[in-house]
Amino acid sequence: MDTTHYPIKLSIFISILVGTLWSSAYSAGSDREARSGNLASAAVTASRRTAIVTAVAKASPAVVNISATRSVETRTSFDEWFWGEITLPRRRALREVGSGVIVDQKGHILTNYHVIRDADKITVTISDGREFEAQIVGYDPFSDLALLEVETDGVSLPEIQWGNSDTLLIGEWVVAIGNPFGLSLGDAQPTVTAGIVSATQRILTVEDLYHEDLIQTDASINPGNSGGALVNIHGELIGINTVIRSTSGGSQGVGFAIPVNKARRVVQQITEYGSVIPPYFDMEVQPVTEELAEKLSMSRNVGVLVSEIGKRSPITDTGIKRGDVIVAISGQRIKDEQDFNARTRLLPLNQPVQCEFIRRGKKRQTEFTLKTLQWNYAPSGWGIALAQPDKAMAQKYGQRGVIVTHVEKDSGLADALERGDLIYQIDDTAIHSLEIFKIVDDHIRTQSRTQVYFERDGVYQAVPVTFFNRNNRRR
Repeated sequence: MDTTHYPIKLSIFISILVGTLWSSAYSAGSDREARSGNLASAAVTASRRTAIVTAVAKASPAVVNISATRSVETRTSFDEWFWGEITLPRRRALREVGSGVIVDQKGHILTNYHVIRDADKITVTISDGREFEAQIVGYDPFSDLALLEVETDGVSLPEIQWGNSDTLLIGEWVVAIGNPFGLSLGDAQPTVTAGIVSATQRILTVEDLYHEDLIQTDASINPGNSGGALVNIHGELIGINTVIRSTSGGSQGVGFAIPVNKARRVVQQITEYGSVIPPYFDMEVQPVTEELAEKLSMSRNVGVLVSEIGKRSPITDTGIKRGDVIVAISGQRIKDEQDFNARTRLLPLNQPVQCEFIRRGKKRQTEFTLKTLQWNYAPSGWGIALAQPDKAMAQKYGQRGVIVTHVEKDSGLADALERGDLIYQIDDTAIHSLEIFKIVDDHIRTQSRTQVYFERDGVYQAVPVTFFNRNNRRR
């Protein structure tokens, strides 16, 4: 056997074996690098999907754009001055843009009242680009909330998940979702900003509207965000963005939202009754002045003084008497009369309510249970009785207002008003409810002349009213 070429063959075999092993090792190394690269890429992708991103993905489909159009009359003052004659008023359309939140799959949308106030047409654009014309179910000017409804033809809409604003922590992350400056018009994607809960239970008065227990946040809120959602890290609704404090007109990190627990109570009442109807108290209160606080042995003027309690008042059997000062309701401190009204108007029925009051300088505790809502009211000096219409009755009228249920024969309004008339305006103030009527009536003084607007059988009329002896009425 010839072995002369054996070393050469062996060398060739070894070379092939080494090459194969190197190639396999290289390939394995490349695979490991690829797998390592894929894992790193996946890790980066996962790190981008933060809790905020997840919350936005969950909540933003339920946030909508709202465009509200109303018609206004204008006069050209230059023409009047230059030509020396009165020109006919001109009508033009004004558009308000804002945001809203879908609160159920049936098409109910929660927003701010100031977004849709006096609107002739309301258009809602949802996250997938579809547009709907919305109708007003009801509104509550005092909480600046309104409930709209769109016809979905049986197609479910994405709804927000309700959160709990009573358990908020100062410093926890929140996300504001909405339509600032109308940027989302033509593009259904809402604008998202993140921040923290800066404070809770803020009190703010904006354009004579008193807000209690507002959520303060540094998440950027700008004009157009009104009615939009403030959500927590779980994508749950905790507030309705409402107002900002700013020296520039834009966001400066001080925004406010209506707490969702309050908004939810408003939605429940509007859904059931068409408006918010306060509970029946049959009790009169008045402010505690510094002088009065000193006489009552109080260290400072807080709370409200009970000036009168009616025979049918739910307060009658609680131990509270005339001259007592109520300083807390349901654990919430009462600052003044305005604060008392704001905190009691949404109290639940048939549930014990804790109350703290002061008598002769000593604090006392009691509780009361509210049994009914205030559907009826007989204003002093009018000679009439009024009722708050329910949803079915309200649909029979063209305006929102209060219904005349009785007119006394010797009333100064006996020749003008009759049973079934709907009072919808007094002077320049729209009377949406008995609650507003009572406030307006409280400011009418002796010998003041007032114009009362009412609806009868679809015809709108007005009657002048002059009041006397207003100072002797119940306060």
